[in-house]
Amino acid sequence: MSTSLVFGVLTARLILGTVGVEHYTLYALLVAFPALLSFTDLGAGAVVVNSVAASDDPRTDPLVLAQVTSVGRILVGFAAVAQLVNTLLLLTGGWTRILGDAGRLDGADLGAFLSLSVFACGVPVGLWVRIMLGLRKNHVVILLQGLISPLNFGLVWLVLNIDDAHFAAQLAMTSFIASFTVGVIGLAVTSRMTSPLVPRTIRRLPRLRQAPGTRVMDVGWPMLAQLLSAPIALGSQRYVLAQFGTAHDVAEYSVAAQVFFALNGLVGAAGVALWPKFARDRERGTIHRGPGLLSAVFASGIVVATGLVWLVREPLFGFITNDEVTVSGTTVLAFGAMVTCTAILYPLGMFIMDKPGIRFQVVPALTMAASSLALSIVLTVLLGVEGPPLSSVLAVIVCQIIPFAIYIRRHRDRLYSTAA
Repeated sequence: MSTSLVFGVLTARLILGTVGVEHYTLYALLVAFPALLSFTDLGAGAVVVNSVAASDDPRTDPLVLAQVTSVGRILVGFAAVAQLVNTLLLLTGGWTRILGDAGRLDGADLGAFLSLSVFACGVPVGLWVRIMLGLRKNHVVILLQGLISPLNFGLVWLVLNIDDAHFAAQLAMTSFIASFTVGVIGLAVTSRMTSPLVPRTIRRLPRLRQAPGTRVMDVGWPMLAQLLSAPIALGSQRYVLAQFGTAHDVAEYSVAAQVFFALNGLVGAAGVALWPKFARDRERGTIHRGPGLLSAVFASGIVVATGLVWLVREPLFGFITNDEVTVSGTTVLAFGAMVTCTAILYPLGMFIMDKPGIRFQVVPALTMAASSLALSIVLTVLLGVEGPPLSSVLAVIVCQIIPFAIYIRRHRDRLYSTAA
């Protein structure tokens, strides 16, 4: 995650110093699109994580093979639909409207189309991450995904040195190309570690009748509701600013996000690693302690990190932006509060990722997403850049942290159950 932070900062500095705030705003809006589409497997990936984690030999387990095949087909279908919508947005001028002021730059709509086309190609490749999480190889996922940011920086540098005038609007493609490249590497590594699971899955994908899958959406539908909540609440924030704020607001938000989303990614990586651990420990009957202490540890780390960023905010963000964009102290604190709430939430959520727990999380997650989006619009008009992060803070505390804590306490007997 430190690699992502460093190279993310260098990339922002390079773009701002070469083509300016307007093109950086366009770049920031486009690279945020994967966060809006984080539900590519429609939630069914949770089945793969749980089944791989519980299987004694996922390489040859027929149930795991059938479930991975089903999820792979969902990913292929999602990619096809995403590309269709992407094409319609290009042909109808939808991209220009979605991107706000940044959409009026020359070539912005084509840049969006090409970027999302690369993204669609990479959606099926993302199957490797679900398998690795189930294998409790989250460190491998982190190491490989850590290559994306330096590779992206190298591609941005190359494009800007070839011809910054002609390709400035297509800069975001570099991020998607880097992600796709690392995804292919990740799939190859996963294939080698789980052979013959991945090759057999790929061969089975087009053979719908000869190689049927299995039921995965019993968990997928409730999980999909949770996956939708993140893009609605968090991924939409830049687009709310693009519609109700200014280009400078989007730039300031994006620069602060460069630092705090790296911290958020660190929290997410550590938090997701708890999922297969809790699943396996519950299967074996070895859970003896709740997630409260972990939530406190996660949150304390983010509070300390936020304090450090606040202390050095002027030289730090001045360096990142070549003094083109000012990030206020209140923006830093708003982002810090948002990531702190995420840090508290992750251990709680991962602790209740069994089937009943996943179903319970649906209503809190959707309520959080809807209230966060509504609040972000209101608070953006009232406060500006600080509005979207603060809306997330309020929504997560009221709609998720408090209900999750109550649920864990009420269902202690099931969640702390011991093996028979």
